Amino acid sequence: MVVKPNLGPHAGAALNNLSFTRAFNRIMLAPGRQYVTLGGVPFIARARLTQRGAHEGEPVIVFYSGGREKARSYACCWGLQTNCNSTHINTYTAAL
Repeated sequence: MVVKPNLGPHAGAALNNLSFTRAFNRIMLAPGRQYVTLGGVPFIARARLTQRGAHEGEPVIVFYSGGREKARSYACCWGLQTNCNSTHINTYTAAL
């Protein structure tokens, strides 16, 4: 297991080929599609609206690997290395 340094929330720039909206729509059109991170880890992504919390009602992309949620991205996190909770998301977002 690779442990990445804690960069804090919304840290660093990430290179994404798609905008958040285009990625969200692509995932909605192909639920259950498997992707692979640049490090070779398979994952699936699900797009939905957040049901509670600070982002309630906002679109969110949730990344799952091995049947467990590993990270999530809101529009405000897109294009960054980490999300609101300081979780690294760039390996997932770049693979979309």
